[in-house]
Amino acid sequence: MKPNPGLNVAGSAHERMSRSALPPGAAQARLNRDSPIALHRQLAQVLRDAIAAGSYSQGDRIPTEPALMARHGVSRITARQAVIQLVSEGLLVKRQGKGTYVAAPPVRHALIDLRGFYDELVARGVNPEIALLDFAKRVPQAAVATRLRSGGQSLVSWKRLYSRQGEPFAVAWVWLAPSAGQVTRELAATHTSYHILETILQCKIDHADISIRAQSSTAEMRKLLRMPPSTPIIALERVSYTADGTPVEYALYCAQADAYEFSFKVNSKVDVADALARRATPVNR
Repeated sequence: MKPNPGLNVAGSAHERMSRSALPPGAAQARLNRDSPIALHRQLAQVLRDAIAAGSYSQGDRIPTEPALMARHGVSRITARQAVIQLVSEGLLVKRQGKGTYVAAPPVRHALIDLRGFYDELVARGVNPEIALLDFAKRVPQAAVATRLRSGGQSLVSWKRLYSRQGEPFAVAWVWLAPSAGQVTRELAATHTSYHILETILQCKIDHADISIRAQSSTAEMRKLLRMPPSTPIIALERVSYTADGTPVEYALYCAQADAYEFSFKVNSKVDVADALARRATPVNR
């Protein structure tokens, strides 16, 4: 498939090989039991330094708690607290049933230009793997129907999972307006919604209403994104319109809050007093 506007369709997830012992630099580190700094903080620093030095790369599995205990002569609670500290800092990530891994840096999504999720990720250097999880023509929830002004009509919709190096980080639900009823599953599996609308259906998108919010994750989201209970997500809701104000697409994009961030470019503030003064000054004609 073409890299753009086609999608990088996900294959099977892969795991990087884990390392059973600490890297050489970390193995030589000694914890100072006479130091006022707690042992778990010292151990956390050992691991932090190893990651910074490149001894552990993004996606590498770090040693298990028993391995850390044996290497440094610490208790299980000390090893666990050190790992928890680095997880809270975003340096490590726990994967249920698999272990603890060096986290990837957060995916950064700039909201400057109007473009699709996939295109924005690629522009930011992220080449996500895409899996089409669901495709159907059905009557949407009332909130979606209201935004798309579709009444009780059935709409084409799909659900996609976004992954990076085999690890899911976001899921998106898309609904298209009634005028896009001819869209097939094959198109949804291989093209972005904006490409389908603008290139295939010749429906030019002029602007979009976007809202961002933090919310609790549902059981479905936690399962898809492999998140533990009570993990928050960040959600972007988008309604796209043609130039005459007709809504043509509704999208809900949900990502792990600790693995994703949105950025904006804001211009300097307007001097309101100066602007009002200029407006009040009479113009000689």
